[in-house]
Amino acid sequence: IRVLVVEDSAPNQELLKIHLESIGCVCDFASNGQEAIEALKRNDYDICFMDLQMPVMGGLEATQKIRIDVRSNVPIVALTAAEIEEEKARCYAAGMNDYLPKPFDLEQLKEKIIKVTKM
Repeated sequence: IRVLVVEDSAPNQELLKIHLESIGCVCDFASNGQEAIEALKRNDYDICFMDLQMPVMGGLEATQKIRIDVRSNVPIVALTAAEIEEEKARCYAAGMNDYLPKPFDLEQLKEKIIKVTKM
């Protein structure tokens, strides 16, 4: 499974890399929404994990641009520390497919991948 992780925190990137590689995923990383858009123009991914709060371009704006400008149907799962219904609604309205609150464990990560990619 090819994964794009969009996360500005280096420690969070490293944790996701360890988790994802432990279950056989191949990962690419972007540090903000603009980098994510460029990565999606160049490569095909099975799933994208997108942080919401990032410099340059946040996850909500990036997802809207991915859906409209890049025309990508890649499943996008929000990563955020705020688990409130209002935030979930904004994620879905922007075009995200699902939502994974931080902190999460390996099992929760695997469940999201299986659910969203149907793999």
